Amino acid sequence: MSTEHRPPFTVIKVWGELDIAAEAEFRKHVEEVVELDPERLLFDLAELRFMDSSGVRVILDVYRRLGMGDRVAVCGLSPRLERSFYLLGITGRVGGMTTYSTMDSALTAVRS
Repeated sequence: MSTEHRPPFTVIKVWGELDIAAEAEFRKHVEEVVELDPERLLFDLAELRFMDSSGVRVILDVYRRLGMGDRVAVCGLSPRLERSFYLLGITGRVGGMTTYSTMDSALTAVRS
């Protein structure tokens, strides 16, 4: 995983597999970013091959902690992850987490 600043977002890019074995490292990385009080946080999951519930839990915890508004968003969800987020009620409803197809679409949307 890596972090980059693409105003107004701080982007956390995750790739490979995000499962129970990687949860502690992912959580630590996310907590370090959140401690810097980013204006908005975007999880770029475009290169993620697999994510289990432990990875979803970390993202959801941060979303709740930062007020469940538009401060936290995700982009690059695979069809499987998009369906999981929807079925869990994280996206696709009023007040749900904002999703973007790509990082570029997220940047374009917030600048419009």
